[in-house]
Amino acid sequence: MAGVLLVLLTACVPSLNTPDAPDAPDARDDAADSALASEVLGTWAGQAEGDAAPELTFVDDGTFSGTDGCNRLAGRWEADDAEIEFDDVAITQMACSGFTSWLDRLDTASVSGNTLTVFDDPGAEIGTLTRS
Repeated sequence: MAGVLLVLLTACVPSLNTPDAPDAPDARDDAADSALASEVLGTWAGQAEGDAAPELTFVDDGTFSGTDGCNRLAGRWEADDAEIEFDDVAITQMACSGFTSWLDRLDTASVSGNTLTVFDDPGAEIGTLTRS
């Protein structure tokens, strides 16, 4: 009886070594495939307000992390030849006095030389960072 049960359970489990099964696509695989993507890799920083400055760091695996000067943020990014798009952004919600947050509204960005311009969802410019 145990042998029959084992055969039935084995038949229900898909093989992980099936040569015809395609690998699941990873959305981050495309993050660094464009000319713009190679330009954006690394760390970008803004003007300090008090003791802290906004900063974003782009990694070639399609992730980014940073700070708005108070809160930490992280997520995914992708770039085509024209713009950088941010996805799955998570940000802490600490209260900081005397501080103006703007990176919490990021949606897209563009690069011109050593300047990263950040835009919100409607497409309005919300701030700039420079290559560190």
